[in-house]
Amino acid sequence: MADRLDVAGRLAEGLPAVEHTQTYVRACHALGYQHPDLTAQPSQIRDWYDTEDGLDLRALDRDCAELRAAADAVSEALRMQRAQVAELAAAWTGPAGDAAVQFVEHHCDTAGVVATELRAAAQRCESLRDNLWYLVDSKVATAIAIDDRTQAQRPAWLGAAAALTTGTGDRLGAEEAVREQVMPYVDNEIRDDWLTTMRSTRDGVATSYDMVTDRMAAAPTARFESPGDLGPGYQPPRPAPPSASPVAVAPAAAVPGPPVDPAPTATTLAPAPIPAPPQQDWGSALGDAAGMPGGGLGGGLGGGGDGLLGLAGRIVDAVGGLIGSTGDGSGVTDALDDGDALDDGDAFDEDPFQPDDADDEPAEKGEATPDGAVQPVEAATPEGAPMPEEVPVPENAPMPADAPVPEAPPPGAPAPDAAPAGEPPPPGTDGKTPCEIAADQLPQAGQ
Repeated sequence: MADRLDVAGRLAEGLPAVEHTQTYVRACHALGYQHPDLTAQPSQIRDWYDTEDGLDLRALDRDCAELRAAADAVSEALRMQRAQVAELAAAWTGPAGDAAVQFVEHHCDTAGVVATELRAAAQRCESLRDNLWYLVDSKVATAIAIDDRTQAQRPAWLGAAAALTTGTGDRLGAEEAVREQVMPYVDNEIRDDWLTTMRSTRDGVATSYDMVTDRMAAAPTARFESPGDLGPGYQPPRPAPPSASPVAVAPAAAVPGPPVDPAPTATTLAPAPIPAPPQQDWGSALGDAAGMPGGGLGGGLGGGGDGLLGLAGRIVDAVGGLIGSTGDGSGVTDALDDGDALDDGDAFDEDPFQPDDADDEPAEKGEATPDGAVQPVEAATPEGAPMPEEVPVPENAPMPADAPVPEAPPPGAPAPDAAPAGEPPPPGTDGKTPCEIAADQLPQAGQ
């Protein structure tokens, strides 16, 4: 008797009975008996019997033992982990401690599911092992039992079948024995009982495997959480949905930003040069204050103020310079009459005026400057100098509209401070108003 779970040994025990059945079926087929599941091929009976050949139930039994051991190990680890949960809850309090305890408890729950599934897998494999052994053992037992039913007629039937298939011996007696005795046995016992047992065994083995594999496939997948976030509102990660195919996205139109100031260059950093004043007759400009060149006030009269205050200072200095320049207006009228005087000079020269120092003697009467420019005069008239002759002012001579009329200083007042360097000092007034001084100096122009 073969040992339990020894499939090869058990199948070998029923092999003689299968050989007898195969001999009977082949002799009947020689006389014209036909059955698709019995006579389709010469060794079809042996093929039915060998469907479980090679099945190793002992290997399956070892797998069951491994699963049992794994389930026991997981159960022991789970017991230790649950004990640590109690220790953790006692040592760590507060929201963070509660979150940590919940996290470990989730691990314990997952580990419990794993241990349960391991035990269930071990049980299913053990059931599969037992069912397969039962099916194999039952098939062998059925094959032997059916063959033992004809144990008394076995020697005569085997001799008649051999004479019929090999052609030796009494062929006529062999044909008669096979037709009358063996063929009914094959059509009843082998076709019904034996073939049914072989079919049921084959189907039972397939069903046993399918049942176990289906139960294992239906088991939930255990996922252990990652300790990435232990906050109170921690949620277990969910499996990411399948990502869709990438879609080409058109680049967004660039939004223009605010204009950026250009970097300062040497041209912007350098101060603008002061334009030279044009060669004009300031004496004649007294007749029409509105005809004063606007560009000459800022650069040609020597004003240095910035902004509105500087502009106002330059206007005052320009008006004072206009009044002072009329005291020595020699050559101005001639310069207006002769256009070559303006053409010879360069209005954009670096220093068109080239004023003399304050200590130089005033230009003699009637002596014109080489370039026709107006020269500044002394701050006060030297003693002994001839006073200009009084000439009546024409009635239609225009007066400056914007020229301020300074008040005459009281007698005994201290002399005014000296003019700053680079600016012509104001001429002496001798108590006359600017209009009177202009009227006195106007006829002397060109002498």
